[in-house]
Amino acid sequence: MELISEYWHQILFLIGAIVVAVRLESEVKSCRRDLNALTKELDRRDTYVETVKQRSEIDIHSKQISSLWDFVNGLREKFKNGRD
Repeated sequence: MELISEYWHQILFLIGAIVVAVRLESEVKSCRRDLNALTKELDRRDTYVETVKQRSEIDIHSKQISSLWDFVNGLREKFKNGRD
């Protein structure tokens, strides 16, 4: 009992340090879990943004191809009408 009464402040400090360490570990795990969830969400959104960009590029290329074919058909009609 004398040991406890003599070192009570050190024992109390040690118990407090253990409690703080456990709470900090719990908070770090929670923050890491939240960070992983946010990273996953960000990756999903990046994938969506890339899909939208690629879709718009495909639409632009399709319009350009259609314009080229319209131009080729117009030239074909001009040459065809010129021969007749």
